[in-house]
Amino acid sequence: MTMKSIEIYYNIVDIPDITDRSDFSPEALPFRNAAMEHIENAMTAVNAGEWVGAEIGSGEVNFGFDVEDFDAAEAVVRTAVAGTPYDCIREITRNEFSEEDMIAAEQAAAAQPAIKPMTKFELIGLLVFRRMPKRFRQ
Repeated sequence: MTMKSIEIYYNIVDIPDITDRSDFSPEALPFRNAAMEHIENAMTAVNAGEWVGAEIGSGEVNFGFDVEDFDAAEAVVRTAVAGTPYDCIREITRNEFSEEDMIAAEQAAAAQPAIKPMTKFELIGLLVFRRMPKRFRQ
């Protein structure tokens, strides 16, 4: 079984009608949510994909959909946003993971040692002496 998804990215600086164009602009959230809903309605109407998540940061907003067919899903997105305020898409990326990829990722994550957070004294040592605690040095 293969899992496929697309992610749709917008640059915050390209979003129309907002004044705060900072990397984490709260004004970008209503735009992202409206674009996401608009595209989700188009995707679900033709059973082309299902919404899975959204993010904001580093000067961009993005959201993703699980899909079966990359080309069909991308065509639905581009048709849905044409002539709307949401047509300023920076890029649409495609992601594909097999079961083997997912198992390998889970095994790699499980093999990583658990790192406990710094204690109060380790944090003070870092701030005062600018020295990383020994357990964090490599």
